Amino acid sequence: MGAPLFASIPLNGTIMPALPPHTFPEIAEFFESIGASPAAPVSVAVGVSGGADSVALLHILHRYREDFGVGRLVAAHVNHGLRGAESDGDEDFARGEAEKLGVEFVSVRLNRADDINVYNSNDTDSDDSPGLYGYGNDARESYRLGNGDLGIEAWARRERYRFFAEVRRDYGVDRIATAHTADDQAETVLMRLTRGAGIRGLRGILPARGDGVIRPMLGVERRRLIEWLSAHGVGYRVDSSNADLRFRRNRIRAEVVPKLVECDPSAVRNIAAAATAARAAWEAVEGRVGEWLNKYALRVSPEIFHIEKAGLTGEGGVATAREALLVLFDEHGIPPSRLHIERAAAALAGATLGAKQLLPGGWILHCREDRVCFVKNRQN
Repeated sequence: MGAPLFASIPLNGTIMPALPPHTFPEIAEFFESIGASPAAPVSVAVGVSGGADSVALLHILHRYREDFGVGRLVAAHVNHGLRGAESDGDEDFARGEAEKLGVEFVSVRLNRADDINVYNSNDTDSDDSPGLYGYGNDARESYRLGNGDLGIEAWARRERYRFFAEVRRDYGVDRIATAHTADDQAETVLMRLTRGAGIRGLRGILPARGDGVIRPMLGVERRRLIEWLSAHGVGYRVDSSNADLRFRRNRIRAEVVPKLVECDPSAVRNIAAAATAARAAWEAVEGRVGEWLNKYALRVSPEIFHIEKAGLTGEGGVATAREALLVLFDEHGIPPSRLHIERAAAALAGATLGAKQLLPGGWILHCREDRVCFVKNRQN
């Protein structure tokens, strides 16, 4: 695998063990944590957008696959079709990087409200048949929602993960790896913190999901990846939409995080570590919150749920009730504003019978004698 990049020599002259050649112990530890090893490698499809993070992940996993216990690699790209020629350029670039490495490449092209075309770069001709991956009319509907109810980012994310699930099934890979970094984790935690998230929300991006998606670079700061790419002469694409400050994440990335780093160079790493601590804290209370929900909450439908007022004085008290409310808000797509969580808690404490409150997303809170009802306004 080549010689180590450097060894540490302390003042006493004793040569300390060198760092592993990949210099990314966080990635090695992650794959070890999921049971991957040279003796038992896992097959991985990497989500490659063409940006620095995903290109780095593809190249790092390919170069150091034996160290990490990674076997077969597939590069999976989603062309959302939102930036015209720039999106097509990203796709061409991602395909080119896969070809350089001799890695299988598969992509999906989301043609906005039109059909979805999926093709494999290893084929002579692209397969333009709509619904190849089971999208069909649902894709057009999800795009319509993307321009309205869900927001374009939510639409893109939903289609992206749907595609990844199909790739995992059709290509028979063990895991889907996305290139989320410590910077993404810090941004996510800050976004959720400003919205009033509880312990569950402050866990941020999870290292692994139940559907086979993994995030092996959550412990790695983006600057290290950029340095690695530069040192190895690997190029990448820059998404012009990342400069659009209308998006909350872009504002946090461009304006908030740099200021925090000025205050403390370890800010990104420390915020990401706080997410790890929140995951441990959630594990300690998750069972109690689940019991509370089973006892005091009634999920009638995606548009209606009830909570018994007795839940506020039940086991766990107010703290558990608030965490449970956050779970219910998340399940039903209600933005987790701290203000509205407090209002819901106040209603459970005994708001005026018959009182109503408006919640984000077109939801209405109705106070009844023994419970509080949450109903989605169908006009929204």
